[in-house]
Amino acid sequence: MTNSSGKIKNVLFLIIILWSALQIIFAIPDSVVEDWAGWRQADTQTIARNFFNSGENIFYPQINWGGNGPGYLECEFQLYTYSASLLMYVTGETELPGQLLNILVIALTAITIFLLVKYKLKNESAALAGSVVFLTSNLGMHLSTAVMPDAMCILFYVIGFYFFVKFLDDKSNSSMLLFVLFSILSALIKPMALNLGIIQFFIVLFGYRQLLKSPKLWLSWLSIVAVTTVYLLFSNSLYQQYGNTFGVLSGDSKFPTLKGLMQPVQYAKIIYLSVVWGLGVLGTLGFIYLVIKRRVSVIEWALIIGNLAAIFIPMRYTVDRGASHYYVFTAFFGAWLVGKAYMVLNEKEGRVKKILPSFAAVMILVFYLGHMYLRINPQSFHYEPEVVKIGNKLKEIVKPGDLIIARSVADEREQSEWGNRINNFEDPRIFYLANVKGWSLPNDSKGFERIKKYIELGADYFAEPFNRYDDETLYDWLDKNAELIFESDYGRIFRLSNF
Repeated sequence: MTNSSGKIKNVLFLIIILWSALQIIFAIPDSVVEDWAGWRQADTQTIARNFFNSGENIFYPQINWGGNGPGYLECEFQLYTYSASLLMYVTGETELPGQLLNILVIALTAITIFLLVKYKLKNESAALAGSVVFLTSNLGMHLSTAVMPDAMCILFYVIGFYFFVKFLDDKSNSSMLLFVLFSILSALIKPMALNLGIIQFFIVLFGYRQLLKSPKLWLSWLSIVAVTTVYLLFSNSLYQQYGNTFGVLSGDSKFPTLKGLMQPVQYAKIIYLSVVWGLGVLGTLGFIYLVIKRRVSVIEWALIIGNLAAIFIPMRYTVDRGASHYYVFTAFFGAWLVGKAYMVLNEKEGRVKKILPSFAAVMILVFYLGHMYLRINPQSFHYEPEVVKIGNKLKEIVKPGDLIIARSVADEREQSEWGNRINNFEDPRIFYLANVKGWSLPNDSKGFERIKKYIELGADYFAEPFNRYDDETLYDWLDKNAELIFESDYGRIFRLSNF
C-alpha cells in the first residue's frame, strides 16, 4: 500500500466516523410516525416490535392491522426487521436499533462503493468521491436514520455488483457464489433489486459476450430468480390464509397503466425525483459530462437500462414523491457516475487537475448541508399531525388486548389514471402509536356495515383522525350504537362495547 493510498482510505474512514456522529446527533427523528415516510416506518417498526414481543420466526412477520387474527403478512424477506428485533434485547423496545443499524449499513455501502470504483476504475480519488457522494446523498442521509429495509437492500445490492464485476475478470467460483448470495439477499429484501440481474445481463451482452455460453453463469442467474420466487410464493400463502399484504404479489399493483403512461406529467415527475432523490445533482452533471466526452462505457449503459427498469416497472409508485425510496438503486448509479466523471476529469493536466479535489469537496459539502436540512425538516406531506394526535390519545384509553378500528387517510381504490385498482389503504400509524391490533377502515368507506361487522368480531374502539361529518348514515348509526368518548379538532374516538 502506498502512502497516498493509505491517506485516502484514512480520509474515507474519518469522513464516515464524522458523518455517523452527525447523523446520530442531528438526524435521528423523535418519532418514526412524524418523520419522512412515517407510514412505512411505522409498519416496519411494528414488525420488528412484534418479532421482539412474540418470538415468531423470521418467516412469519406480523402487522397490527390484521383484525383479530395473528396479523401474519405477505411481504418481502424481513431480515432487517428481525435483525433490529434482536438488537432490542440490548436496547429495549425502542426505534433506536433499526436507526443505528441503518447508519452502519449505509456506511458499509459507502465503503463497498469505494472498493468497487477503486477496483474497476483504478483510481482511489475517484473511489473516494463516489463513496462520499453516496454517503451524503439525499437517500443516503434519509435511509440511514429511517426504520426501513431499503438501506440493507442496497448494501447487498452493491456487494453483489462488486463480486459480479470481479467474476467477469477472474471467472472464479468464489466470486460467482458471492455475487449470487448477495444478489439473492438484496432481491429477497426488495424484489425490485432483481434489476441487478438486468444490469449483469447487459454488461455481459455488451462487453463479455462469450460468457453467454457459460452454463454456470446462467445457473447463477436462474438460482437468484428461483430462490426469490420460492420465497415470494411462500409469502403469498400467508396472504391467502390471513388476508394481509404489502402488495408484493397480491393487493395493489405497482405496474403502470396505459392511461398513466400517456400522461407527460408523469415523466416530469420521474425526472424530478431521479435528480433530487436518485442520481442527485452531482450524479446528473457527471452523466452529462461523460456523454459529452463520449466516455459512457458498457457498465454505464447497463446501469442505465437496469435503472430504467427499476423506475418504470413500478411506475405507479415511482411518480409519487412519497415513494422516493424507490430511487435507491439510482442513488448508487449516481455515486458511480460521480466516481467515473472524477476519474476522467483527473486525467486532465494543469489547473483542472489541481483544483478538482477542493472543488469536489466544496460541492459535496454544499449538497450534504442541503440534504441534512431536508432530513431534519421532512416535508409535511410525509405525516399528518391529526393522525399522530389521535393515536397518542387512543394510547391513553386502550388496555392490552383491546381491538380497534382506525380510519385511514388513504382510499380503497387507486386514482383513475392507474386503473381504479385496489389500493393498500391500511394506515399503520394509529395502531403503532396505541400499540393495539384491529382493523383499518378506508378513507372513502361509507355507511356502517363494515364497522358493525368488526364490532361483531370484537372491536372495542373506533378512532377517526380529522373532525369529519361527511357520512350522515354512519354518524347517525354511531349515535345509537356507540359512545363518543373523545372529540377535538383533530379527531374522535368512539367506544363500541360496554357503553
